[in-house]
Amino acid sequence: MAGIFAEQSTAVNYDIPPVGAFFLFWFLICWLAVMEGGQGCLVGLQSIEKSKYAESHPQTLKNTSVAHKGDNMDRFIVGRQFLVVLVIFLINMCGSAIEDADPLGLPPGINSVFLTNGVAMMITTIVIGQLTTQVNAALCMLDFINNYFMLLTTYVSLAIEYSGILHSVYLVQYGFAFITKTPIESKDPPRGFIGNVFFWGRVLMSTAILCFALAVTIKALLTEQSGMYEGVPVAVSIVIFFLLMCIAGLMEGMQIAAFALINMPEEEIQTHRVAASNCKLMFTDQNLESFLIGRQIFVASLIFIVAKIATISIDEGGENIFGVGNGFQKFLDTGLLGAVVLTIIGSLAWRIIASSFPLAFMSNPIVNVIIRICLLLEASGICSACWILVRFQKRLVGYEPDDVYLEGAPKNGSEPITQHDKDVDRFLIVTRYVYSLALLIFCVVLVMAGISAEQSTAVNYDIPPVGAFFLFWFLICWLAVIEGGQGCLVGLQSIDKDSYAESHPKTLQNTSVAHKGDNMDRFIVGRQFLVVLIMFLINTCGSAVKEANPLGLPPGINSIFLTNGVAMMITAIVIGQLTSQVNASLFMLDFVNNYFMILTTYVSLAIEYSGILHSVYLVQYGFAVVTKTPVGSKEPPRKFIGNVFFWGRVLMSTAILCFALAVTIKALLTEQSGMYEGVPVAVSIVIFFVLMCIVGLMEGMQIAAFALINMPEEEIQTHRVAASNCKLMFTDQNLQAFLIGRQIFVATLIFIVAKIATISIDEGGENIFGVGNGFQKFLDTGLLGAVVLTIIGSLAWRIIASSFPLAFMSNPIIFVIIHMCLLLEKTGICSSAWVLARFNKKLVGYEPDDVYLEGAPKHGSEPVTKRDKDIDITITVIKYICSVALLIFCVIVVMSGIFSDQTVLAKDIHPSFAFVLFWFLIIWLAVMEGGQGSLVGLQRVDKDRYAVSHPRALKNTTIAHKGNNMERFIIGRQFLVVLFIFLINMCGMPADDDASIFDFNDKVVVEIFLRNGLAMMLITIVIGQLTSQVNAAVCMLDFINNYFMLMTTYISIGIEFSGLLHSVYLVQFAFSKLSGHPIKSKEPPRSGIKKACFWVQVVLSTALICFALAVTLEALLKSQGGMWDNIPPAASIAIFFALLCFIGLLEGTQIAAFEIMKMPEKEVAQHGVAAINCKLLFSGRHFQAFLVGRQILVACLMFVVANIVTIRIDVGTENIFSVGNGFQKFLNSGLLGAVVLTIVGSLAWRIVASSFPLAFMSNPIVYLIIRICLLLEATGICSSAFLLAMIHRTIVNYQPDEVYIGNLNNDLPKPTKRTSRGESFGMSIQRFQAEEEDEDDIEMNGETATCVQNIPPARSTTPALRGRRTPEHLTLGQTIRRLNTREVCEHDADDDDENIISHPVIQPGLRFPRKDEHT
Repeated sequence: MAGIFAEQSTAVNYDIPPVGAFFLFWFLICWLAVMEGGQGCLVGLQSIEKSKYAESHPQTLKNTSVAHKGDNMDRFIVGRQFLVVLVIFLINMCGSAIEDADPLGLPPGINSVFLTNGVAMMITTIVIGQLTTQVNAALCMLDFINNYFMLLTTYVSLAIEYSGILHSVYLVQYGFAFITKTPIESKDPPRGFIGNVFFWGRVLMSTAILCFALAVTIKALLTEQSGMYEGVPVAVSIVIFFLLMCIAGLMEGMQIAAFALINMPEEEIQTHRVAASNCKLMFTDQNLESFLIGRQIFVASLIFIVAKIATISIDEGGENIFGVGNGFQKFLDTGLLGAVVLTIIGSLAWRIIASSFPLAFMSNPIVNVIIRICLLLEASGICSACWILVRFQKRLVGYEPDDVYLEGAPKNGSEPITQHDKDVDRFLIVTRYVYSLALLIFCVVLVMAGISAEQSTAVNYDIPPVGAFFLFWFLICWLAVIEGGQGCLVGLQSIDKDSYAESHPKTLQNTSVAHKGDNMDRFIVGRQFLVVLIMFLINTCGSAVKEANPLGLPPGINSIFLTNGVAMMITAIVIGQLTSQVNASLFMLDFVNNYFMILTTYVSLAIEYSGILHSVYLVQYGFAVVTKTPVGSKEPPRKFIGNVFFWGRVLMSTAILCFALAVTIKALLTEQSGMYEGVPVAVSIVIFFVLMCIVGLMEGMQIAAFALINMPEEEIQTHRVAASNCKLMFTDQNLQAFLIGRQIFVATLIFIVAKIATISIDEGGENIFGVGNGFQKFLDTGLLGAVVLTIIGSLAWRIIASSFPLAFMSNPIIFVIIHMCLLLEKTGICSSAWVLARFNKKLVGYEPDDVYLEGAPKHGSEPVTKRDKDIDITITVIKYICSVALLIFCVIVVMSGIFSDQTVLAKDIHPSFAFVLFWFLIIWLAVMEGGQGSLVGLQRVDKDRYAVSHPRALKNTTIAHKGNNMERFIIGRQFLVVLFIFLINMCGMPADDDASIFDFNDKVVVEIFLRNGLAMMLITIVIGQLTSQVNAAVCMLDFINNYFMLMTTYISIGIEFSGLLHSVYLVQFAFSKLSGHPIKSKEPPRSGIKKACFWVQVVLSTALICFALAVTLEALLKSQGGMWDNIPPAASIAIFFALLCFIGLLEGTQIAAFEIMKMPEKEVAQHGVAAINCKLLFSGRHFQAFLVGRQILVACLMFVVANIVTIRIDVGTENIFSVGNGFQKFLNSGLLGAVVLTIVGSLAWRIVASSFPLAFMSNPIVYLIIRICLLLEATGICSSAFLLAMIHRTIVNYQPDEVYIGNLNNDLPKPTKRTSRGESFGMSIQRFQAEEEDEDDIEMNGETATCVQNIPPARSTTPALRGRRTPEHLTLGQTIRRLNTREVCEHDADDDDENIISHPVIQPGLRFPRKDEHT
C-alpha cells in the first residue's frame, strides 16, 4: 500500500492514480478470493440434492443450477483458470514496484526482497486472495456462494470459455483421448454439424492466438523488452520462462494425478517404483494437507514470477513488438497474451496429461523434489496467517458448516468448528495476554518515571517522590482490597458462618460486622465513596504535570499515555480493580481473611455513619413513594431520636452536596478546574454533567440487567428498546464481557471526572468564593468532587435502575454503551488482570471456597479454571520466545568473541580451530548427557526386545551393563563432562578483561554475557545438556543407536580404568564402614593381583588429587588463576571451596532424593528438616522443576570453577612450583582442575548422599538450594531446550521407546502401601514416561532413573449454590461466579476434531487413503 500511494508501483506506467490503483488492487484480491473458494464449492455441491438448500440459499441454487447444467462445470473450470491467471497478472500490474522504489525507507536487503522482488505482494495475494477463502469454502460451501458476486463470476468464467480463446486445450484433450483410446465423456447431447464447425473454428482461432501469444512473449524476451530480471542473458531468459511454466504445470498435474491414484489398487502402483515412493511421501501422516497448502503457495508465487517476466515493458521511444501500432502495443502491454500462454501451456495441458496418465506422471523423479519443497513451504508457516483470517471472516460473515442446513445440525455461531479454529482462538488469547501484559509494564514504568522525576501533580502538594511512590501503591492496594472485598462480603451472606469460623477467624470478624442488620447496605454506600475518593487521590499522585516527559518518548505516545493519564488509568484498573475482583470471585474466604479488610469495613461504615452521603436516601425514599414500595430493612423502626439524627444528616448531606456542586461549577466557570485546555466554559459544564450521566447509566445498567433476569420474557417484550438491549446483553457470553468492559469504562470516566473536578488555582489566583487559603487547600483535595460523583454519578442512578428497570433499559443510548463495553473487553487491553490474578493466587496460596466449605481437595499451584490454563500456556509461550531469543543472542556473542580472536584458544591457536572444537565438544557433551540416562534406563529392559531393531544400542548396553561397568561408566563420564566444560571454557571465555563485541556500548551486557561467560554457559546447558536429556528420556533406544555413543562408553570406562579417579573409592569404603552397609557388586571378589593393582591405582589417584589441589591453591595464592580482580588470596580460596561444596550439595541432593523415594514416610517424618525439604521437593511438579534448575545451576557453577582454577601463566615467566615450561603448558590445560572438581566437588558428595540420604537432606542449606533451583526453572531461561528437542526429534526421526518395546510402565513394580497417608514420597514419581503427547510433562534424566512426574487429573471445582443475592450488590467478581464462568480446567479434547482439509485414513502397506475419504 505504501508503494501504491507513494506512486512507486507499476500502476503509474498505466496512468492509474494511487486511489484507483488501491481500489483496483483490493477489488482484484476480493474477486480472486471469490473465484478460489467458489470453484471448490461448485465442485463439492455436485453430489448434493438441490432441493435441500433451495429455500435457505436461493443464490447458491442459481449458481449450482447454471454450473451443473450439462458440461458447464468443465467449461467453468477452464474459464475460471484463465480468469485466475489474468487477475494475478493485473494484481502484478497494480502492486509491483518500479525500479529504486523505497516508500518506507527500509534497509536495502529487506526492501529488495519484499518490494522489488514482489514477495510482499505475493504473500498478500496468496493469504488473503486464495488460502483464506479456500479454507472457509471447504466447510461452508452453501454460505460461501450464496451471493450474486459468485453468480457473476460463474457467468464470466463460462463466457471466457465460450469465447474460444482457450479452445486449443481441447486439441490436447482429444489427442490424449486418441492415444489412450478412452472416449471423452460428456453430459451434453452430441454436437450437430454447425456445432462442430463452431467448435473446431474456435479451436483453430485459439491455436492461432496461442501461437501469436508465444511469438510475442519470446520476441519480448529476445529483444529484452520483457519484465525479466536485469543481467539475465537472452537465452537463459527463454529457458527460465519455459522452465517455470513446466514447474507450474507439474504442480497443477500432481494434484490431479494424486487424487486419481487414490482409487487405484496398491498392487498396480507398486509396479512403478518411483510413483510408489512419491505416493508414500505424499500420503504419509498429514502430508497431503500440507502438500496442498504448500502447492498453492508455490504455484501462486510462480504465476507472479511468470507474470512479471511475460509483462512487456518497452522504453519510451523503443520499437514496438513486430512493429505493431501503438494502440495494439498497449493491448500487448496488458499481459493478456501472457495469461493465455500460462493458462494453456502452464496449467490446463498438464492437468489433461496427469488425468490421462497418472502413474506415468507421478513416476517423474522431479515430483519427489516438488513435494518436499511444498511440504517445506507449508512447514515454514509463511502463510499461516490465513487461518487467523479464516476465523475472523467466519465470525464476521456468520458462516455455518453445511451440515447445519443439510442435516439439521445445531448452529455454531462464534464457537470454533475445527481444530484450526481452536488453535487460532488459543493464539488470540495468548496474544491478548502478552500485549496487555507488555502494555501494563510500560504504563507502570511510565507512571513511576513521572513520579520519581517530580513530573507528577504530587509536586503541587509538596509530596516528595518517595512519599508519592508509597502513597500511590498504598492507594492501589487499598483499592484492590475494597473492590474484591465487597464481592466477598456480598457472596458470603448466604453461607453459614460456623462452616468457616475456625479456618478463617478474620473472615468471620468481617462478615459478623458487615452482615449485622442493614450494615451491608451502609457498607456499600460508604465503600462507593471510598472508591471514588481513592481514585481522586491516585489521580493526585500519578497525573502528569504539563510538558512532562520523563522517558523522552515521542510526543504522540507521551501525550496519550502520560499527559492524558492513560498509563495511570490502566495501572489502577488492572492492578487495583480487575485483578482482585477476579480472585475474590473464587476465593472469598481467603481474600477477606485479613485485618486490612476489617479496617476497610469499619472505614466504609464510618463514612456512611458520618452522614456525608445521606442525601442519597432522599432519592431512595422519593422513589419508594413513587413506586409505592416500602424501603426494606433488617432493623427495627427508628425511634424519635434516631429519626431526628437520620434526617439531620440527610439535610447536612444535601447542603454539602449543593455546596460541592456550587464549588465545582464555579471552578469550571472561572477555568480553575482540571478541564483540558481550549475547552469553552459552557462546554466544560456540559462535558462534566454528560460524563457523570454516562457513569450513572453504566452503574444503573448493571442493576437493571440483573433485575430483568428474573422478569417474564412476555413483559420485557412489551418494551421494544429494552428487549433489544437485553437480547444483546444476554447473548452468548456478552454479559460477562459487558461487565468487564463496563468496569474499564466506568473507572476511566471516574479518572477523567476526577481530573476535571480537581481544582487547580495558579499561584496568586483568586480562591473559590473568596475562601481562606486553608479552606482552599481542603477544596483542592477533590473531596467535594468525590461527593458529587458518588451521589449524583453513581448511587442515585442505582436507585432509579432498581426501581424502574424496564424503563431504565428502554434508553436507546444503552445499546451504544453495551457495544462500547463489549468492544473494550474484546480489545484485551486489560487482559493482563487475569495473568496478575494467576500470579497473586499462586503467591498468596488462595484456595477455592469449596476446599473449606465442602472438603474438596486443595489445588495448590494447579490451574483452577480454563482461563488459568490459558494463562499458564501464555507464560510458557513467553518463556519459549524469550529463551530462544536469549539463546540466539548468546550464540552470536560467543561466536563473535571467537572470530574476533578474543577467546583463549582463538587467540593462542586459531579462531577456526576454536570454533570447530567448541561445537564438537558441545555435541559430544550432548551425547554423554543423554547417553547416560539411556544406559541407566535400559538396565531393566530385556535386550532381546531391541536386538534386531537397534544393533548399536545393543552393543552399548551389552558393554555398559556387564558387571560393575555401569558404575565405572558413570565415574569416567563425570570426569569427561567436567573436562569438556573446562575445554569449552577455554574455547569461549575471553582471554582479556577488555573484550567487547560489535562495538557494543552497553558495558553491563558485555560484562555479564561475554566477560563473565554467561552466554557460553547458556549455550552449553541448553544445546549440550538439556536438549539431549529431554529426548533421551523418551527415546532411549534411538538416542544411543550410534557408534559415537559406543565410543563415548569405551572412553568413559577407559578413564575409570586408568585409575585417575580411584581416590573416590576411599570415600566409598570409608562410608561403607560408617554406615555398616557392604559395597554392592555384580562381579566376583578381586584376586590378589587385581586387588593390588586396584589399591595402587587408589594411592596414585590420591597422590594426584593432592598434587592437583596443591597446584590449584598455589595458583590462587599467587593470583595466577582466573579469579576475579581485587579479591584477596584468602577470599579466593574460600570462594573456591565454597563453590565446590555448593556443587557437591547439588549433586548429592539429587542422589539423596532418589534414595528417600524408597523410604516409608514415617521414617522420613522423624527427621524434621529432611521432612520439610522432602515435602518441598516432592510437592506438585517441584521435583521435575528441581531437576531442570539443578542442571542449570550445576553447569553454571562448574563453568565458574573452571574459570577460577584455569591457570593463566605465560610460560617461562613464573611457573607453578618452578616446573618446566612443557609441564607448565600441561598445567595450563586445566586437566588437574577437572580432577579436583570431579572428585571433591561431585563424586565424593554423591557417595555421602547415597550412604546417609536422610542426614544429607537434613541440611538446612538444602532447602535454600531447592528454592534456588525452582526459581531458576521458573524463569524459563533455558526453556528453548524443549523447543530444540522437538526440532531435533523431528529431524532425526526419533521414536518413543514404546514403539519398539512396548510400554515400560507395565514393567514397574507396584508401590507398596504405607501406613501414613497411604503412600511413600516416591509413589508420585513415575519412571520412563513415554507419552510425549502430554506437553505439560517435563522429561529429565536422573543418575539412578529416568523420572517423569505426571500431572494429577483436573478436579471439579464447581461451587454449590450460594443463595440468591440482591442485584444491586453484585460486583464484577460476583457476577462471574453467578454466570458459571468458573470453568473447570480440563485437558483439551480438541485434538480429534476434523481439520479444514480432511486427513486421509491410512491403510497398511503403502498406506494410501481409502477411496471414500475424498470427494
